[in-house]
Amino acid sequence: MNWKVIFGVIGGGFGWLVGEFHPTFPLIIVAIIFIVYDAWTAYQLDKRVKRMYPDKTQRKDAKFTSFAFGKVIRSTIPKRLWLIVLAYLVEHWVFVHVSIPLSYIVTGVICFEQAWSIFENESSCRSEADSRFWKLLQKIMVDKTSRHFDVNLEGLGGETTKNESEEKGGEA
Repeated sequence: MNWKVIFGVIGGGFGWLVGEFHPTFPLIIVAIIFIVYDAWTAYQLDKRVKRMYPDKTQRKDAKFTSFAFGKVIRSTIPKRLWLIVLAYLVEHWVFVHVSIPLSYIVTGVICFEQAWSIFENESSCRSEADSRFWKLLQKIMVDKTSRHFDVNLEGLGGETTKNESEEKGGEA
């Protein structure tokens, strides 16, 4: 087989892919920035948890683990990017006569999901001296602090959930 033909076909296929999907590149870059920033805020949360509860955390030091970041690189980013590309394909090859910016909508949903997670990370495990903004956010968002403990966070504060209270015979 002639190598010029093989490289020509590969180069032509790559050129077609770039030419066909180049409108998605800015969307992909924005989504990747949000995903990586979410991983960074999770690391910052891990550092705050280690500082506030050094004897109750799973690891001795806060680490930006290669496993966690590898999961982001291998799993989260490809799944989200495929969603953007699939939305682009549906937008341009299926809904040809309808003007719906589906790839932009999907990217917006991905960025909203990541922004929500970023705010959860930032508002979790804050001291009383921190901003009222984070305390306000904590009232409507999930506290991710318990993910870094060997024990359940509810056991630390003495608060019980409705199910635990019912099991004990009390009312919530």
